[in-house]
Amino acid sequence: MSKKITLTIDGTAIDFDVTPAHHERLINEMQPNEKVEPTHNFLVRCVAPESKEALKPFLENPTHVMAIGTHLINKVVPAIEVAVGE
Repeated sequence: MSKKITLTIDGTAIDFDVTPAHHERLINEMQPNEKVEPTHNFLVRCVAPESKEALKPFLENPTHVMAIGTHLINKVVPAIEVAVGE
């Protein structure tokens, strides 16, 4: 099931269509020393076709890539509470 999300980035609305497969692929591609490229690829895979051009300038800065990716993931993944038992 996909989830449609609109993020407003520097005043520009950018639409994404995120599926569980997109999120799983992002997790599988991340390595201890490789986070920006998988996140970049995740954003490119998830962006709606009509928003691709609007997203492009933000993909040039790794810090922007990570910030946008983090916000998008936080909208997709439901919050859970985890406690360590004794």
